Amino acid sequence: MQHVQSQFTEHRLFPYLPELRSHYESSLHFKEKKGSIKSSFPKKLTGVDLTKLRLKYEEMYSDDNYLSELNHILEFAIPRFSSALSEGQERFQEVEADLTFAPVGIIPLRTEEGYLFIHRASQHETAIFRYQLALYDSGRQRYIHTVWVDSVTKGIGTTFENLKVELARKYRSLPNPATYMVESRHDYPLHETLLPVAKQLMVRHLGAA
Repeated sequence: MQHVQSQFTEHRLFPYLPELRSHYESSLHFKEKKGSIKSSFPKKLTGVDLTKLRLKYEEMYSDDNYLSELNHILEFAIPRFSSALSEGQERFQEVEADLTFAPVGIIPLRTEEGYLFIHRASQHETAIFRYQLALYDSGRQRYIHTVWVDSVTKGIGTTFENLKVELARKYRSLPNPATYMVESRHDYPLHETLLPVAKQLMVRHLGAA
């Protein structure tokens, strides 16, 4: 448990992984594009390499101070983006492996909208979110939009099925809501850790359904 708690601060990276990945891919794209532009500039013929039987050329294009500084920034940032993404994905998978994902009650035909329960067993606490499966984000990936609804302490007589029935009674716009539960044995931070991982599980499940 101490090992898990020591990783909490690292798990706070989870909500920023998509943005970090976007910066990483943009940096790689810019570097590749810049290299393509540079290679397209004309070169000056300087001689012949008789040992290798090929012409020798000299680059006529050179970076100005601005582009040189930008090159230094990219060379510094790209490996660190890559390292942070690898570590974040590794931690993400560790948390995901610790979770239990299951539908609550009978799932209706329409699953694009409903409720998501995130239950932390160590606290007997269940956070309730209303979810909606959105089409695509800026990276052309489907994603889950969530809105916090309530947080309840789950006692012996309180079941997830009961919570689902109460929600259907209270919010008539979803009379037969699709409802899913993600349970964690450990007390991970809710919004920084559990919610991003739970949303990814939801996208994967609903995409396969």
